[in-house]
This record gives sequence, C-alpha cells and structure tokens, in this order.
Amino acid sequence: MKKFCFFLIFILTSSLTLNAKNDYAKASELLNDANTFSSKAKYNESNEKLLKALEYYPEYWEAYEKMGFNYKMLGDLESRIISYENAILFKNYAPRILVFLVEAYLVKNDLSKAKDYAELYLKQKNTGTNSEQYCKLIIQNYNFVIEAKKNPVPFNPKNLGTTINTSEHEYFPYLNPDGKTLAFTRMINRNEDLFYALKNKNGFENAISFGSSINSNLNDGACAMSADGRFLIITACDRKEGVGSCDLYISERNNNTWSKPKNLEIPVNTTYWEAHPTFSADGKTLYFSSNRPGGFGGRDIWSSNYDNGKWSAPINLGAKINTAFDDQCPFIHADNQTLYFTSNGWPGMGNADIYISRKTDTGWTLAENIGYPINTENDDNGMTVSYDGKIAFLASTREGTLGGLDIFSFELPEKAKPEKITYIKATINDKITKEPIEANYSITDLDTKKEAYKGITTKGLLYVSIKANKNYALEIQKENYLFYSQNINLKESTSQEPYELEVLPEPISVNSKMVLNNVFFDFDKDILKEESFVELDKVVKLMQQNRNLKIELSGHTDSKGDDKYNQVLSQKRAEAVVNYLIKNGIAATRLIAKGYGETQPVAANDTDANRALNRRTELKIIGN
Repeated sequence: MKKFCFFLIFILTSSLTLNAKNDYAKASELLNDANTFSSKAKYNESNEKLLKALEYYPEYWEAYEKMGFNYKMLGDLESRIISYENAILFKNYAPRILVFLVEAYLVKNDLSKAKDYAELYLKQKNTGTNSEQYCKLIIQNYNFVIEAKKNPVPFNPKNLGTTINTSEHEYFPYLNPDGKTLAFTRMINRNEDLFYALKNKNGFENAISFGSSINSNLNDGACAMSADGRFLIITACDRKEGVGSCDLYISERNNNTWSKPKNLEIPVNTTYWEAHPTFSADGKTLYFSSNRPGGFGGRDIWSSNYDNGKWSAPINLGAKINTAFDDQCPFIHADNQTLYFTSNGWPGMGNADIYISRKTDTGWTLAENIGYPINTENDDNGMTVSYDGKIAFLASTREGTLGGLDIFSFELPEKAKPEKITYIKATINDKITKEPIEANYSITDLDTKKEAYKGITTKGLLYVSIKANKNYALEIQKENYLFYSQNINLKESTSQEPYELEVLPEPISVNSKMVLNNVFFDFDKDILKEESFVELDKVVKLMQQNRNLKIELSGHTDSKGDDKYNQVLSQKRAEAVVNYLIKNGIAATRLIAKGYGETQPVAANDTDANRALNRRTELKIIGN
C-alpha cells in the first residue's frame, strides 16, 4: 500500500507540474473559494477548486492540506493520507500536517507509521505544546504495543446474544452492584435511549426500555444505578432545563415506576459537558466525566460526595488518573476502591484503552493498562465488572457482533480483578405489620472490635459491600425494637456468595425474643470468647435505654452428647452471659439465666449447619 500511495503522489505532482502556471495569487483565490465550499460541507466541490489551484501553483501545500481535511470529512482515509503526504513534500509546510498524518495512520491502525510521523514532528521547530505531548504519547504507545503483544492477557469474549444486542449499537453497559440488572445505551436512528435487562439463572432476560419517564426524543444514555435499585442517574443532552450541553439527572423508583429525571444542577453540572456517571456501592460518592475548567485538559474524571441531602463541589481525581487528553467512562467497583476507566492519554494500544486504578489511604494508584487483547488498536471503553470481580462487560465491534457495537462479557484477568468482596442486601420490615422501617445498622470486624460500616437504611432497604476474609457482626437497631443480630464469618469460606436477608425486627414487648448470633463459646466450654463482647455491649445499651426491661438469657445446644450434660452446659453458658451484663452495670434483678439444653431445637439435628443453628444464645423479654 505504501508504494501505491507514493506512486499516486508522483503521478499527481508530475501531472500538475507539467501544467503549472506558477500563479500564486490565482491559486490563493481558488483556495478561498474552496474554503467557502468546505464550510458549507460541499467537500467535492471544494476539492475541484483545490485541484485548479494546484494547476496554477503546484507547490501550494496549503491546498493539499485542505484537500486532506475534505477527504477526512468524506471518510476517504487513503485519499486523506495521500493529500497530507503530498503537502509535506514541499518546503515550509506547517508542522501540524505531521500531526494530521499521525491521526490518520491511527485511524488506519498503523501505529508504526504514526510513530514515524510523531518522531518527525518532534524534530520540528515552533511546535505546539499539546501536539508535542500527543506525539510523545504516540511513541510511548508504539513501545507499549510491542511489549503488550509479547505478553497478552487471557481473553475470551462472548457476545451477550439477542436478548441484549441487536443490529443497532449497544454500548455503555452498567452492571448494578448486586449483579442482577444490566443497564446500557442503545442507538436507534442516531437517537440514544436507555435499556435494562434482569438476570436469571440462565443469563439476562430480554432487554426492556426504561420507558418514556426516562427516555426522551433527545439523547439519553450512560447511566448508573444505586446498589439498592432506588436511584438512577442518567446522562441527558440538550434538554431545555439543562445547565450545559450534557448534564447528569437523577430519577427515583417507587413501586417499579421511575420518576421524571431531575437535573442535579450546580455544582455537579456546569455550562460544560458532564456524562458517564457511576455510583459507589454505599451511595455516598458519584464519579463522572467532565470537560469543565480546572482539570488537566480534555475530559477528566471527577467525584462528588452526598452529604446532608446535597452533592458536594466535585473534586478532580488527580494526575494519577487524569491526563491532558480524554479520561472518561469511569466505573467504580462495588469494593469502593477499584476504578476502571477509559483514556487516550496513557500509554496504550493507540486509541482509547481501558485502565485500572485503586484507591488507597494516600490516594489513587497510577493508572495501569489492563492489557492486550482486551484493549486493541480500536477504541475500547465503557467496561463494568461484576461484584465478585470475575466477569466484565464491554462494548466492541470485534468479531461476533450482530451489527455495530455489541456488548460482550469475558472473564477478567487475575491482575485486573478488584478486591474480593461480597455484599449484604436486606429488607427491613416490622415483624408484625410487615411495613418497611428505617433503622441504624452497624457491621463490626470481630477481630479488631472496630466498626467497619455503619449507616441508616433507606425505606427499609440495606445494601453494603463487605471485604472477604473477615469475621463480621451485623446488627440492625431501631428504638423500641429488639435489635437484629447476624454473624457473617467470611474467614471460614472462600465463597463470595451474597447475603440476602429479610430482617424482621420485633417490637419490644413481653415474650418477644431474638437470637444473639454473635455470642461465641469454644467447643464444650462455657467461657465467653472476646468476639462476643461486641454483641453483648449492644445488649447492655438496650437495657440502659429501656430501664424497665427484664430479660431471660437462655442457652441451647444441639443433640450431640448426653442430655443432662447438654443441659448443664447450656445453663453455664447462659450464666456467663448474665455475668457479663452484670459486670457492665446491668442489675442482676433484671436478668435470668436459663439453660434448655437440647430441648428447644429450631432445626433438625441432621446436618452440621442445622446443629449450628441449634447451638445458640437467646434473649427473651419477660418484663417491660
């Protein structure tokens, strides 16, 4: 192809030279006419004027430059390249044409040739600073590609199929933190709308439009959903109430109906461009892309925190993520630490690639390319990752599409996986009325005795991502209710299966009771383990807040062993709990210890799991 291109250059320039009239003034006049046609998108007519200009002045490099622009607008890549390469055959051409050639060869996926012209540009005088940065990056990209192709990462993409993809374009996938809803953008007749698909045991169901309450006759796309499924933040462009060209809007779901999206307004939105939202799993931080002033150049990634009912002034994520070019399409994983994003400003495969950065106590780690062939010479963007870190989704035009951009899934390489987590998702309803209740929740690391997570449920819904390899005590508390207790021991399990719970707190009344699931004893012992103190301190607080409360603390065993021995052991364990409460200021007259041995099982004693349920400590209200 190179020989063919230069052959055309030779023929064209020779032909023009033979007919040259060397009339620069006339050529300049024709260039002005060509510019007029080009400004009206009449690119072929413009090129006719340019060819005549070259007849008058064959060394008129400006005419070749304009011709290259016209061919760019016409989508004729080969003619675009030939025109620009003709322009640099003559003296005093503008160095910017070398940058245009770099861009053209990148479109052609010829990074080697792009690198050659980038090196040539850097040898010129009086070059622009931005273009210098760009050309230096192209050279870095070339070196990166050499090494990346020597060391490919595992990659086996699978098209999500006809339930998601069509002959149209599907892109910007966003997987809800619990992994059960996949939202994405679909373009139909140049109009973008939002769709979603629910996941079942066989995969994703047929995609459904978010409907007229979310989608408009303008462009609506690139969305994020809160972990509890209540809130949806979308990108909407050119709406009359908009602050800028594209803004972020929020919608709330009530009874499976989405409200009309409301503009997030200043300071999240500006008169510039805001798009590509992503929520932290705790719902407290919003990440998004913007080209607002104060960044590093182009589009940057910013974050805003939600506090006291308001979004804070956004903060730029800094130089370890953002560059002088475009850094966008962020996705914050449910671990609240791992950020995936798209950039054309870090060393990569030549266009936009996907990168990873991790949040630490001292800030974000330096952006790292997730590797070839996940990233290719084409634009790769909009990646989202399942909560367990195993499966990722991205949009691509690679082999296997149904037409245009399709959404593919693939197993994420180990190096690019987020921190191992699982999640707790709970509905909190009154045990008697079954109505949702607001409650405080706390999740304590039983090894350190420190509270790892805390907050208030919203409309009876709770979603919390928790780190693996820990032993946690989950407690849900509300005034005038017995608190709910659950032990979540991830140290003894390699599974990342989620904890999905229905919590039914019981109003405080005589005979109401609860299991103290975070009270522990060693096997065949009646001495409280230190991990129990976190939960028993909650019982102390409950007794202090309800001064008239009298309770029975009961011990229960499974059916293994001698009946009488089990009864004695359960009594001693109940007494150990009572003694702890007394030592912490609760009057003995308000407490009764009772051992029931194996006489009150809550499950059959036929499996280890069921026997574990029967070995328990219960709290029962006997006076109020």
